[in-house]
Amino acid sequence: MTVREQQDAENVESEERRSFMKKGALATGALALGLGSAGSASAQGRNVLVYTYDYHPQVQFRVVNSLEQATTVRLLQRPGGGNVPEISQPDDYDGYIIRYLLGGSGGDGRGQITTFVFGRNLSLSQGDTRQFSGDASIFSSTLNLLSTSLRSS
Repeated sequence: MTVREQQDAENVESEERRSFMKKGALATGALALGLGSAGSASAQGRNVLVYTYDYHPQVQFRVVNSLEQATTVRLLQRPGGGNVPEISQPDDYDGYIIRYLLGGSGGDGRGQITTFVFGRNLSLSQGDTRQFSGDASIFSSTLNLLSTSLRSS
């Protein structure tokens, strides 16, 4: 991982943690509105986890890089540490930095949405392009994670 990619990952992680509390009501609100029963993830692709506020179904994204295991574990635990009931073994998950391909910006990543995707036995390579399916369900309201599936682009 280059210094630039590491800084990008740290910036995104820092931003995610800062906004964690502000956006915590989103998952709770979605459950209250019945969106938590939107259905199970489609069987067409591999089941993955993505933050509720960074879920953009059927929008193409590119894999920027993989996350280090320690970072993946930290992101899949409660802020300050400790497991959530839905994820007893966060080290069973692989994590990746992804960037939505929204056009413009000359491909430099500025003004783009960069986030993470997690999955058990998930194997993605830098530069791979995928999309999230339009079928998702609340996975963890504590961590603001949705469960959905990946589709090839």
